[in-house]
Amino acid sequence: MENLPSQWMARQQQAGRRLCLMLEGNHESCPPMLAARDVTQYCSLYTETGAAELANAGPVILLLGPLSESALLDLLQHPETNWGWLGSLPDDDLAGVTRHWRERLLVGPEGARALYRFHDNRTLARALAYLTQAHWPVFLGPLISLCYWHEGRWCHAENPAPGEYPMPVPAPWMDTPNPQAEAILHANILRYLLAEHSEDLAALVEFQDPRIWLAQVLEQARAWQWRGPEQLEFLVVRRLEEATRGSVIRWQPRGGETPGEHVERVVEQWRRGGGNT
Repeated sequence: MENLPSQWMARQQQAGRRLCLMLEGNHESCPPMLAARDVTQYCSLYTETGAAELANAGPVILLLGPLSESALLDLLQHPETNWGWLGSLPDDDLAGVTRHWRERLLVGPEGARALYRFHDNRTLARALAYLTQAHWPVFLGPLISLCYWHEGRWCHAENPAPGEYPMPVPAPWMDTPNPQAEAILHANILRYLLAEHSEDLAALVEFQDPRIWLAQVLEQARAWQWRGPEQLEFLVVRRLEEATRGSVIRWQPRGGETPGEHVERVVEQWRRGGGNT
């Protein structure tokens, strides 16, 4: 399995394809690899986009030459640094693949746009694992095949229909679950409680591990489909008060209630002092 990159690269070259490398711009291998190429053999992905001010630190896509290049060999020997991934193209023209990824770079509504880290092999791997193969072509565009490191091993993927595709709205890969999202949410909520409800949190610590308590509360939120930030804040804070002050709210949903109706009824009950409703 450790030889997969060299085997994959050999197969791509035998098929007449041109190898390319998507590389993290801040990686130590980037300067020497760019210095060894002329300007037609690489492209900064953030240039000429809304992220142009980050171009110097952003990812680059470059064509590979001799597979004995020392910087390339060093990358392949240290995939755990998550430097990017390898791909193959029909020819040595980077214009199409550059345009493809630039169109997929900025995501989210106007005024709240974020950078999609397609150059990160972990992001790429999660998206490919989440998407059906029917969505792979619009995600991968002109790339014919890919080789990337994921969860301790080399993997490869074959694009079933390489070509040019417009950016879909909404983009199906934006729904890819982030395995770190739950841990981030837990940490942010505990940080918020420490800052805004420190007395209640300190009281909770006396008899229960806050992390276990919070996991139980968030599991309840998932079961009730309370997903919005305001809904989560209300649930967590009121549950904390309930655990430490003895206040009581009738939380259980009624038959036929939608999640929105459930939230509204419970909030109104709390505003009226938690009386029976």
